[in-house]
Amino acid sequence: MNWRLKVAGFKALSALPGGKAFYRFAQKQITGSIRPTQARVNQKIEVGIRYFNWLREHGYRENLDGGIHLDFGAGWHPTIPLLFYSFGIDRQFLFDISPLLDSELVQQTLAAFLSIVGEPRWPHRERLRRLPPPIRNRPWNDYLRELGIEYCAPYGPGWPTVAENVSVVSSTQVLLYIPKPILEDCFAQIYTALGSGGVFLATVDLRNLVAGGHNYNHLRYPNEVWDRWVNSPLMSYNRMRAAEYSELLQEAGFSLAGFDVEPATPEDFITLDKIPVAPCFQRYSREELGAKHLFFAARKP
Repeated sequence: MNWRLKVAGFKALSALPGGKAFYRFAQKQITGSIRPTQARVNQKIEVGIRYFNWLREHGYRENLDGGIHLDFGAGWHPTIPLLFYSFGIDRQFLFDISPLLDSELVQQTLAAFLSIVGEPRWPHRERLRRLPPPIRNRPWNDYLRELGIEYCAPYGPGWPTVAENVSVVSSTQVLLYIPKPILEDCFAQIYTALGSGGVFLATVDLRNLVAGGHNYNHLRYPNEVWDRWVNSPLMSYNRMRAAEYSELLQEAGFSLAGFDVEPATPEDFITLDKIPVAPCFQRYSREELGAKHLFFAARKP
């Protein structure tokens, strides 16, 4: 589908009564874009292992052992919380802007997760301390609570509950969808939720995910064009570069314990150089514009 037609469809659905509900139905039953397939669950497992490895390698393992993990923007399948439970984490919170999980998604995620980690040749089996039990006929939210996992959606009322008690916050490919002014508030709330020495870990895709064409096609559009014709309540992209994430994190009070940016390849630069970069991006260097992915670990002093 032409990407312009796709974003126009998001705009139209956003304006219709019941448009959000229909969009979710389509994602789940028609396009299958939120279905927790083995490939999608395995991808999330690998990200969770990256978080776990970083904490262990940088002296923050105790943040998880006996601490509280908060998954910000938990999304459609609780893969990383299931992984952390299996690694021995006893208390977790799943925060989302609106209720997205349901019984079917939790059961499908659990089945895919157990299939992957139960494989005898899975390379991380020695780390497993336990496995989540079958869900059987229990309500999915009761089942998660039995695993020490509390689901909070919408997350607004949940912030006071966790204030200064969380040891680790993770957010996986979520921050790119949040408008910058709202992200500032999210970072402030996450900072408040963490106790002293707590760590905020996140992965962020910096590439073009919506504007058709190649990895950098989204950089050709001025902010006013992007906000008017592309972004909608159903789907938005903030197009922030890595340096902006660094700035917002430090403004919120974090220090950067890790900040890894995947650079552009020579082939990427050839592609980038072919597009007219919008004025709002011209303050960035060629390297900053070409960067494709960000992993950061931000620490609360």
